[in-house]
Amino acid sequence: MSTRSLRPFRAKVAWAYRRLGELGLVSGSSGNVSLRVGEVVLITPTGIPFDRLREREIVALDLSGQVLGRGSPSSEWRLHVSILQARPDVRAVVHTHSPFATVLASSGKEFPVLHDEGRLLFGERIPISSWAPPGTWELARAAVAALGQGKALLLSRHGALTVAPNLAEALTLAEKLEEVAKIYVLSRLL
Repeated sequence: MSTRSLRPFRAKVAWAYRRLGELGLVSGSSGNVSLRVGEVVLITPTGIPFDRLREREIVALDLSGQVLGRGSPSSEWRLHVSILQARPDVRAVVHTHSPFATVLASSGKEFPVLHDEGRLLFGERIPISSWAPPGTWELARAAVAALGQGKALLLSRHGALTVAPNLAEALTLAEKLEEVAKIYVLSRLL
């Protein structure tokens, strides 16, 4: 696939990452977004804050994680390519460090989804992966195992992750995951 034909998809990935920042689901250069286009994975780069990211900085990888062209992919590229390999139904992966989901991820425990809308989206519980160092194959394997056929999970002591057939849905799920995490945390104060 040519660089020119990937341009609209790069723009979507850059927009999604900026949107995560606007929603308060990432800060600075934390979190990352990827989109599978055929056999190419477009992923946010490492170290560029969401509000400064330009579409030309989105990095292209093959499904083994080899960079196609230039750029340094997110340190979590292993996580993204592993999920995209394991789940043919998934084309988009969103990883955030959103406040409430990350608080719950830091607990090391899955949590129940308390309200009906959240249960329709995610089921009764949000699973959590076993802990592994960020940016490693170990974390990627733990995430794939915990995610199963689900749409969302917490990465132990790290953050949150959502997956979907398209970027718009993965982004919406990230926003909704933070909402169900917030509802759970606030309900514990009652």
